[in-house]
Amino acid sequence: MLCPPSSPPCTAQSGSGAWRVSGRWFREATGAKVYLRGATYGPFKPNAQSQPWPEEARLQDDFRKMAELGFNTVRVYELPTGTVLQAARDHGLRLLVGVPWTQHVDFLSDPAIQAEAIARVQDAARRFGTDPVVAGLLVGNEIEKTLVRWMRPEPVRRFLEKLISAVKTEAPDLPVAYASYPSTEYLVPRNADFVAFNVFLENVDRFAAYLKRLQILADGKPLVISEFGLDSKTHGEAAQARALQWQQETVQRSAVAGNFWFSFTDEWHRGGEEVTAWEFGLVTRDRRPKLASEALAAAPAETPASHPRISVIVCTRNGSATLRNCLVALGTQTYANYEVLVIDDGSTDETSEIAREFPYVKYHHQPPGGLSAARNHGMRLASGEILAYTDDDCIPDEDWLKCLAPAFDEPSWVAAGGPNLPPPPRNLTEACVAAAPGAPAHVLMGNEEAEHLPGCNLAIRKASLEAIGGFRVEFTTAGDDVDVCWRLQEQGGRLRFVPAAVVWHHRRFTVSAYLRQQTGYGLAEALLIGHFPKRFAWLGGARWRGAIYGDDTYHGDLERQHIHFGTHGLAPFQCIYSGNGDTLAHWMSGLPWLAGCIAALPLGFLHLAWLGIPAVMLVLSLRVANKRAAMNDFMLISHTWRHRALLWTLCFIQPVVRDWARLRGMMRYRALPKGKLQWPWKTAPLTFAPETPERTEFVFWSADGVGREAWLEAFAKELQETYDLRCRPAGDWSLWDGSFADSGTRLRFVTVTEYHGGGKCLTRVKAATWSPGIPLFSALFYLSLILVCYLNWGGGLLLLSMVVPYFILLLGSFLVTRRFNAAALQAAKEVGLMPITAKQTPSWQSRDLHVPATALDSR
Repeated sequence: MLCPPSSPPCTAQSGSGAWRVSGRWFREATGAKVYLRGATYGPFKPNAQSQPWPEEARLQDDFRKMAELGFNTVRVYELPTGTVLQAARDHGLRLLVGVPWTQHVDFLSDPAIQAEAIARVQDAARRFGTDPVVAGLLVGNEIEKTLVRWMRPEPVRRFLEKLISAVKTEAPDLPVAYASYPSTEYLVPRNADFVAFNVFLENVDRFAAYLKRLQILADGKPLVISEFGLDSKTHGEAAQARALQWQQETVQRSAVAGNFWFSFTDEWHRGGEEVTAWEFGLVTRDRRPKLASEALAAAPAETPASHPRISVIVCTRNGSATLRNCLVALGTQTYANYEVLVIDDGSTDETSEIAREFPYVKYHHQPPGGLSAARNHGMRLASGEILAYTDDDCIPDEDWLKCLAPAFDEPSWVAAGGPNLPPPPRNLTEACVAAAPGAPAHVLMGNEEAEHLPGCNLAIRKASLEAIGGFRVEFTTAGDDVDVCWRLQEQGGRLRFVPAAVVWHHRRFTVSAYLRQQTGYGLAEALLIGHFPKRFAWLGGARWRGAIYGDDTYHGDLERQHIHFGTHGLAPFQCIYSGNGDTLAHWMSGLPWLAGCIAALPLGFLHLAWLGIPAVMLVLSLRVANKRAAMNDFMLISHTWRHRALLWTLCFIQPVVRDWARLRGMMRYRALPKGKLQWPWKTAPLTFAPETPERTEFVFWSADGVGREAWLEAFAKELQETYDLRCRPAGDWSLWDGSFADSGTRLRFVTVTEYHGGGKCLTRVKAATWSPGIPLFSALFYLSLILVCYLNWGGGLLLLSMVVPYFILLLGSFLVTRRFNAAALQAAKEVGLMPITAKQTPSWQSRDLHVPATALDSR
């Protein structure tokens, strides 16, 4: 469920201070939320001063008209000059600045291009980092989907994160992001301050549904629709105006932090040419207003929302260190119809004195009975039909209740909740704990429905909670929220995820407190096993039907994920497969795996060679911890060896501590799991297959617009007719275009076409071979070597029998590569592609400033 911002779009003057990111919103220097309502502008042909901007008089007039239309931000694709900056100041506008660099080619293979990109973003950060007229920086825009697949998604994302880090080094407070689009949905830098997406969808229902998807990917950060538009030349001005109106209404009802219409004017210049095929502007080239400009004049009205009585229940025990900030935040709610109850579960500190400082707080004390007993006490005292639970170490956003209330618009929704985000850390330990695994997280079964909502941000219909008997009192510290969510669903209720209903949730301040928390979670899981044995496997791990928010599925190594690329990488929506994360990694990090590693150590007494087994197991476990630490490394205060070492240590010991507590609890409560075990190869199938590095790469040039599609068709035909070999498509989930097998060896190949303007195309082709016999014979060779050493008998003949087939397989790989090379060159000749060398590739100085790939895909 989505909700509007608490106030109309801010039109503050640029001199009122810089805008900064806080949670899911941009905020002014005063702390007030600001909604980015903008239009895109440019790029343009060079003016009389050889600058890619209109003349000053036209520039001033354009900015004046944009301000009159109600815009407060302008997205530009070139670095603004002093004239552009001054025009923005004169009319009270901010700028979202894109940094142009050579992103339309295989930049990862050219260190010079990477160095140029880093230098450009650093220069932009130095120039604009302290200028309040610049609302944010975009380090890239829509790297083409087949090019990303060619370079591999994970290395591309890492380079974008490197660019963002370069900006933060020069301007730590400047908001920075990368503008992605649905065809590279997975390409969201983890260290970005906000998430920007260009979305060209011409159907209101599809657009609204995709916004929910993007809110999940935003992961608690502001979501900015950095481009949305409709071509009036194709659809007509009336259709464009209608699209603008429903799009504005849709984003207003959502948790979107900003929205940019593409574009202000039909005037558009790219690659040295004036673009006339499309007309996305609100005004024509000569600045005649279109019907869409009139539609902007009437701002969409807020949809009337229901205002049920909400009882906010804060359960606390000795929480005086954080309770005051929680109650202050609850007193600033923009929702009117609510009450605040503080249930004190036998505190011995200053909790009662703090609660009585606030006249709107109803304080109630009870003997120590545990968290669930306190929550039930609050339920009985509440006067509201909705019960909103939060913790004493949480700081709810001012629109928290305003966003939760509309989530109960249908009777089937019996509970709702949103993200719980860590506030800015105050010290080294808090930063590392916030980045470590095991924080409270919701589990999603889709873009809106949840399987679990954490108790620190959980609203429930009072009648529904009473119908299941409230919270079970045996859950004294944790696990109560999981139990309630599962019981509500068993009664036919549904749980709703509300992205805008945010609470700031302090993580543990010390390592010992963090480990006690993880121990409590493990013991709570043991209690849950007693009530829901079929939801847990034999080792005690919960079997979620949905995907855990913030897990490896969305933020881990993209090389380990399933991404729907489509045939030849052309799917318009390329989503990450949302399963239960990397199950294999979880297996290699828990207590059973570590216990198996220790149990294998005695094999070393039989022979030194057997020590390889526990050594390999330990290395794999350490590697998983290292991966998890690297995944959230950007959350650290500073990247010193102390920070990294502590984070790595927490990532290594957290699953062990939690597993040990769960197993102890299972024995204490005599709880026996009865669920089916999830084997790693079934729940998280690997996309990686052993293969040799790409040994073959061709580069073909065409001045007539011939690209990869023509080559792929000709290659398959040549392979069939000349060698009687069938080329098989690689499938929608593969990084490859196709493959064929011969002589016991399979060869895979992938292609990409770079577009250089004027119909000029550069097509790249590379291939890699793989034989299933090579790893098999390698394993047999190692086993034979162990037997020779252990049994102490001459095994030279056995080893030789392994070596000979191995070299036969290598010979087969060589022959397959030769056939591929011949067929590739012949196919290029047939379609008119000219083979060139790396030295003959065209100059990269003609930058690709802006390619609206989303608009191309929609056609």
